[in-house]
Amino acid sequence: MTDHHDCHHHSSHQHSHHHHGDGNLTWAFAVNVLLSVVQVVGGVLSGSLALVADALHNLSDAASLLMALIAQKIGRRKPDAKRTYGYKKVETLSAYTNYVVLVLISLWLAMEAITRFFSHEPVAGWTVIWIAVLAVGVNLRTVALTYRGAKESQNVRAAYLHNLGDALSSVGVIIAGVLIVSFDWQWADPLITLIISGYILVHVVREIPVVANILIDGNQDDSLTEKIRLGILSVDGVDGLHHFHVRALDEHRCAVEAHVVMKQGIGADELRIRIKKVLQDQYQVDHAFLEIESVDCGERGCHT
Repeated sequence: MTDHHDCHHHSSHQHSHHHHGDGNLTWAFAVNVLLSVVQVVGGVLSGSLALVADALHNLSDAASLLMALIAQKIGRRKPDAKRTYGYKKVETLSAYTNYVVLVLISLWLAMEAITRFFSHEPVAGWTVIWIAVLAVGVNLRTVALTYRGAKESQNVRAAYLHNLGDALSSVGVIIAGVLIVSFDWQWADPLITLIISGYILVHVVREIPVVANILIDGNQDDSLTEKIRLGILSVDGVDGLHHFHVRALDEHRCAVEAHVVMKQGIGADELRIRIKKVLQDQYQVDHAFLEIESVDCGERGCHT
């Protein structure tokens, strides 16, 4: 949902939505817990694995929303002596944890669905339908509550995808209930469960590498490193560049580290100011660690 062409920096209007976003996450968490209880009871009474599957996804949604809320609050803490870059990566860690949990739940449900194909346990279709209709309404409301936050935060986006997937899976549960009531197709229940699990896995597999990349200090965009390197080399007074690194501090900010060889006749401080201005203006990089050299330190055997 975000487009990474530079190292984004949090704008002031994003900060103004923090408390509003916390309230949305809190409400979404509460309604998901209540819905999960209703679905588990209904799934057990009706014998519907698809309904239980949907309930577990909703319960994981509630957990993901709570985790997102806690991580969002921690992420707003100011840098201190122990975390000099701040706590924003806690939100990335939260997103990663949510995705891993989703994978495990989806795989377990898929295995249960395959087993159900051979057990032929009866399912009460009408109970499934009415509870699933309630679930669709709750999930769509949760999606609406987290939509804006999902555009700005990887952490909230993980919770958003949880709930979007559940809204769609609830529709699938309704379809299974209708098929059971109309045609007594008991196999529709485990089939829908497999489709739900597969759908969730496809989306999670796309998101996990992006989140993991930030956790291991990777860059947000493969082409960004080369763009920044060429941008620094284009600055008047730069003669060379080495020991160059770009890494993500979080999903919105990145840091640049480099050894810059300066041309004769220019001061180190002046050159540093020029480079930092280019990094800020063109690439929104606010964290730059530049070592200015009159001679390439590689010739003197320095290592970084």
